[in-house]
Amino acid sequence: MIDLKKAYKRFRAWQENPFSYAMDETQTHHCHNCGYEYVGNFCPRCSQKANMGEVSWTSVREGVMEIWGMGSRSMTYTIWQLLWRPGYFVRDYITGKRQVSFPPVKMLLIVAILVTLIEQLFFPVEPKPLSDYEGMDAINVFLEWSKKNQGWGNLAIYSMMILPTWLLFRYSPRCTAHTLPQGFFLQVFMCVLVLIITLLTRIFTPLGALLPIYYFLTYYQLFGYGVWGTLWRLTLCSFISILMVVLIVLTAIDYGAMESFSETEVPAWSMKIFIALLGIGISGFVVLASFLTNRWVEKRRTKKQKKE
Repeated sequence: MIDLKKAYKRFRAWQENPFSYAMDETQTHHCHNCGYEYVGNFCPRCSQKANMGEVSWTSVREGVMEIWGMGSRSMTYTIWQLLWRPGYFVRDYITGKRQVSFPPVKMLLIVAILVTLIEQLFFPVEPKPLSDYEGMDAINVFLEWSKKNQGWGNLAIYSMMILPTWLLFRYSPRCTAHTLPQGFFLQVFMCVLVLIITLLTRIFTPLGALLPIYYFLTYYQLFGYGVWGTLWRLTLCSFISILMVVLIVLTAIDYGAMESFSETEVPAWSMKIFIALLGIGISGFVVLASFLTNRWVEKRRTKKQKKE
């Protein structure tokens, strides 16, 4: 009978450290590239991998898979890691363990292309005509562009999480000096997960619930706060990012879409400036409140650790 508790402990241990870099020091290898005799995993003279021999059917498979980024630093392996240990894998990447990861921006573009092709072939959706977006042409253009360019479109939307994440998670227990560039790559990996979940949702709609679950798991594993500490910070991050999106949307809307809210002839440019300033003021207040709240919580945590 399987001991579920032990199996779960092994799984958690694998999540935190799945990579093994043990060197083979017992067998002597002959490099077929330069003829050098050596002990180890790679030839110290030309860097060719050990046990690299004559071309076989395995070589054919690897050569074909290389075209789609599924050879060395496999894209499928990277996605597998993201699905089973999202936060730990992102932490590995942003802290320097990049040899095991497929380049994330390139992966985002490839996954976006594949998802777009699959959706167009099996789940075609008629785009809304421009006439349905009267007074909101700027938003319509962005929505249509994001549908056709899902990789960049998702990145543009989820990039709004970069600044709030930096404000609320930058002094976390596991990622003690979180930076904005790290936040960029965090959101790139999240965009890949979002695209995969979007495709799964086309097959089975309730799977859309995986999106908030994966966001929580990623932040929980990456930053090391408890369940409640991760939850309230992530909720506040989401609120700030939505507020920023609303600000951009309101600023982009044509004046004609707001005529019903105004009884006087107010110039469009002045209305946009007013909305922009109001949005910036609200956003600034929320961001400042978030920063001060997080700073207060971090001071309490540090004092508690010193006492212990």
